[in-house]
Parts: sequence; C-alpha cells; structure tokens
Amino acid sequence: MADRDPVLELHNLSVIYQNQPALWNADFSLDGNHLVGIIGPNGSGKTTMLKSIMGIIEPASGYVKLFGKPLQEVRQRIAYVPQRGTVDWDFPINVFETVLMGRTRPNNLLKRYTKVDKEIAREAIRKVNLEAFMDRQISQLSGGQQQRVFIARALAQEADLYLLDEPFAGVDMATEHAIITLLQSMRDQGKTLLVVHHDLQSVSQYFDWLIMLNTRMIAAGPTQEVFVPEMLNKTYGGNLNILSEVLNLVKTYEHSLKEGQES
Repeated sequence: MADRDPVLELHNLSVIYQNQPALWNADFSLDGNHLVGIIGPNGSGKTTMLKSIMGIIEPASGYVKLFGKPLQEVRQRIAYVPQRGTVDWDFPINVFETVLMGRTRPNNLLKRYTKVDKEIAREAIRKVNLEAFMDRQISQLSGGQQQRVFIARALAQEADLYLLDEPFAGVDMATEHAIITLLQSMRDQGKTLLVVHHDLQSVSQYFDWLIMLNTRMIAAGPTQEVFVPEMLNKTYGGNLNILSEVLNLVKTYEHSLKEGQES
C-alpha cells in the first residue's frame, strides 16, 4: 500500500548556530517519486536542512515528519550520503565492506550479515560500476570512485528516501552523468531523492522538483514553476556571477516546455 502521508514534511523549521540563523522557517511538504534539487548560495542552509531531517542537528523551532512519523519510527527508510570531505577515507576498510555497512540496522548492530545482505551489497556495487574495485581500500580510490562507494552504501540500505549532500562535487563529467542517470532511475522506480546541488546550468535537466534557499526558504515546488528569474534573483541576488547566463538558460528551458506542450 502506498503512503498516504507526505514523504517529507518540514513545518516552520529553524536552526540557530552561534546566535545566528542557519536555516529560518523552512516550510514545505513533498510527495513521493521526486528527484529534488536543493540550491542556494554558500552558507544558505542546504546542508543544515539535510542534517536537520536526519536528526544530526536539533532545530531551534519547528519539526520534521517523514512518511507522517518522527524520524525515530522510520529511520530505516532514510539513507544519507554526506559530503565526501567529511568522511575519514583513511579508515582501513575496502569497498565491499563499506557498502555492506548499509545493511546494518540501528536496532540490531551486532547482527551477522546474511548471504542476502552480501548479495544486495554486490548488486549495489554493480549499479555504480565498481565491481572491479570490490576489494580495494577506500583510501586508494579517486574522488569520484569514493563518491560512488557511498552512494552504493545508501543503495544497499534499500531506503525509500535518499538525502545526498553534493554528490557531484569533485567528480568528472562522465561520473556525474552516471550518477544522475542512476538517481533518475531510482526516482522512476518509486524512490524520493533530495540532492544538494551547485551547478545551476544543469538544474532543469536533472531535477523535477526544486528547493531554493538563502537561509530562509525562497521557493519549493516543481522545477518548471520555481526555476524562474524572479526566484533566482531572490535566491542569489548580486552574489551570482553567472546570473545573466542562467536566466538565458531558464528562458530557453521555458521555451522548450512551451514547444513540447504545443506539439
């Protein structure tokens, strides 16, 4: 049976760091089967939002609900891929062992991995094209390969909601294309994914839903409705050097949508 409640609901969520707002009064509701981009300038609250959803950061006010419930009741349905720079890549563990950790459950940390767990981990590694690196220590991988390892670990969790913090940072275009193709495939299979993203030129091609932040939430909704010049100006203001170029891309995107509707 499909969930009747929203996959994710933030209600007046605010987070304070050192007496300064890091995220202010974020409020939106998200149904399932979306690939969602989270965009905004540096320090606008993107990572803070993901950490608040995961319960890593306590909000100053407001609340988060997932599938209509508190995080503690549905934690196994949520997978989190942190920024690559926050991970200790010198930890002595190989690719397969890292991905297999996705099969661990918070309420059963001492459970031995089963044959099924190991097969699910191998399949997750296959999906990110790292079969040849199964026994490689994670410290010996390139940045793009390390990113794919942590995506595979999230896949092995078999979650319903995925939170990815800058999964395209430090990867080449071929790897980025492979990752977004995988994420779009997961969306098409009924998963919901939230992705912190910086490259505005790829937003309209990558995401069907968008959250725009600048400490406060500027907009949240379908990409074709909110990825417009007015909202971009409110989100970035004069801090966006390529604003005029992006606005031209938005106009091209809007034109192609109209042509598609007329044909």
